[in-house]
Amino acid sequence: MKKLVLVLIAVGCLLAVPCVASATTYTVDSTGDQEDETPGDEECETSVNTCTLRAAIEESNESTGTFDSIHFSAAFDGKLADTIELGKALPEIDDPVKIDGDSGGQCTTEAGPKGPCVGVSGPGGGFGLVVEEDEVTIEGLAVTGALIGINVRNESTEFSARDNWIGVKLDGTAGENSTGIFIDPGSDFALVGGTKAADRNVISNNGAGLDLEGASFALVAGNYFGVAPAGSAQAANGKDIEVTDSTAGGGYAAVENQIGAFIGEAGQETAACDEGCNVISGATGTGLDLQGNGAGQNEAPASGPTLVLGNFVGLDAAGTGVVENGTFDILAGEADKVEVGSNTEGSGNYIDGGGYGIYTEKGEEFAALHNVIGYDASGAASTPPSSAGLFVFELGVVETAFVAANTIRMTGGIGIEHRFSGAVFLENAIEGGSIGIKTFASSEEGSVIAGNSIEGTSGPGLLIENENNLVAGNLIAETGEAAIRIDGLSGSGNTIGGNKASGENEILGSGGDAIEIVEDEDTENQILRNNGVGNSGLFIDLGADGEGNSEFGPNGGIQPPVISSAKLGGASGSGAEPGATVRVFRKASAEPGEIQSFLGAAEADGSGNWSVTYAAAVPGETRIAATQTGATGTSELTFATTEPAPKEEGEEKDTTPPQTKIVKGPKRKTHARKVKFKFTSSEAGSTFKCKLDRKKVKTCRSPKVYKKLKPGKHVFKVWAIDKAGNKDPTPAKRKFKVLR
Repeated sequence: MKKLVLVLIAVGCLLAVPCVASATTYTVDSTGDQEDETPGDEECETSVNTCTLRAAIEESNESTGTFDSIHFSAAFDGKLADTIELGKALPEIDDPVKIDGDSGGQCTTEAGPKGPCVGVSGPGGGFGLVVEEDEVTIEGLAVTGALIGINVRNESTEFSARDNWIGVKLDGTAGENSTGIFIDPGSDFALVGGTKAADRNVISNNGAGLDLEGASFALVAGNYFGVAPAGSAQAANGKDIEVTDSTAGGGYAAVENQIGAFIGEAGQETAACDEGCNVISGATGTGLDLQGNGAGQNEAPASGPTLVLGNFVGLDAAGTGVVENGTFDILAGEADKVEVGSNTEGSGNYIDGGGYGIYTEKGEEFAALHNVIGYDASGAASTPPSSAGLFVFELGVVETAFVAANTIRMTGGIGIEHRFSGAVFLENAIEGGSIGIKTFASSEEGSVIAGNSIEGTSGPGLLIENENNLVAGNLIAETGEAAIRIDGLSGSGNTIGGNKASGENEILGSGGDAIEIVEDEDTENQILRNNGVGNSGLFIDLGADGEGNSEFGPNGGIQPPVISSAKLGGASGSGAEPGATVRVFRKASAEPGEIQSFLGAAEADGSGNWSVTYAAAVPGETRIAATQTGATGTSELTFATTEPAPKEEGEEKDTTPPQTKIVKGPKRKTHARKVKFKFTSSEAGSTFKCKLDRKKVKTCRSPKVYKKLKPGKHVFKVWAIDKAGNKDPTPAKRKFKVLR
């Protein structure tokens, strides 16, 4: 009777226009592995009157042109016994289909967490599920014990994988695949995971978790890599994710792939990794690898663009426990157009543990933005990478790196390490470690290092061992050694500070010199306007050997100018190189490592004489200092004290206001809810008024502590008031932001 019906349908199709085959739903009711008895009869039925996964795929493949569904009966409920043991490879999927292991909703697995309802194991040494058609979805399966768990090939586009455990059995134990999911060249527009918890794939215990080779426009979001289904315990992949070009068959580029999703300002509603956030942790090798294993594996670094944002790398799913990767958390390598984080605040990745947080080597147009390294997602200090938070190697690079607004906390190693061609390092907040920023290896094009906060390093805050860098507008505080050290034979042509207040580096409390140049070479470094207080050594030290510069010392052996006259309205002198720029600064104390503010500058004449007029007169007996900057660079400081203020007959009252200086405060971006400010006045015996945000101005003293601050932007202001009642008309101000 069935054959007669099929014949009538066929005749009807010949007579009617058009005739469209209808989609079919097949329901698997057995963990057996038998073949379909009669493929193409639209009946999923084996010789033992069951419907197996194998038989359902065979039937679906025969129904060409339809979008079929393969569901599973209610008997499959997430127990280990609900695992289909494959005796041989399943048929290649060559017709659009949705294989849905949890069509009735996720199951409570034997492992505890909700997840797949169905297991598929094996075949050992063969492929688990092979996709060779567009628009295939695989959902709700625990795929284990195969050479490749799921292989998407033959340029099959729009593949989706949701709520699968790849390399994890239904009882939570390991079931390794050599590769969990492999997406072949040209198999574009894949979706692995999603933004809902029910979309999450757990991809763990594999040699490689997810491998995209020459595939483009993929979105990988909301998954757990390298951890168990509960999201906390390590379940290591060799690599969690690999994205590369393919060199086989003429080559396929990997472009416009995205790993993760925007997670909002400083995280989501909770600290946990949910929505589109991937956990990329626990790998014995690399968390995310865009470099690949080279031509011998048909791989080349990803052409990009590749966007990596909103992930927990080296953390558990709660965001508070470290599950370290091996050497690299994110290995950009030589991949081009890699963007780790993005311009939007809250788009960065939380990165902890491992050897290197982010590593790029010879990649064009690399960017790292708004990432948080060395803190967990709750804002607490965590385990940072051991070698470097961010490593940038740019030999031969044309489109150089842009590294901005990252928060990096180190306990050893280097916050940002940079080699060769110039890059931009802007508004990064770096705390701890041996060195905050290190840039070295000779290159004609220098870097811009501006607006960064570097605090609490055991060694120098900024170590420069190459040339032509611009260092401006940075805050460098509480370093164990010099705040800024220029060292090495190629440490030449650097500019430290600027010609405006915005370009001044603020240097506070360093354990050595504020700025020092180590090599006795013709280094030609310019030190412009800078300020600071509390530094243990000199403010400028040429030769790093204390006061004075030898004839053959740094910057061509240049000597400080001579201050012959120090008046209230200006200073003048001699001893400068013809045409040199002489800069005069105000000091608040006799400390050799302190400079309070800039007073003025002038060019020396042909005889080396100079005269600087101040914009406003200074009080009598004010300490001043001066440098000269000539063709070979800038000198050390020379010092003087202005003449006493003239007293008019019958008038004794002090009318000169003091100047206020904040000497220590929070980082520009901080997770701390408690902050402390230290401040001073240019006049001894002053009192202070403080104000935070829109609160009232109140009398205060240094240090001033604020507790229980809310997340968001804050502004602190402080005014000094001298004994005569003169109030500083321009308060010292510090802006900062408390992150969630």
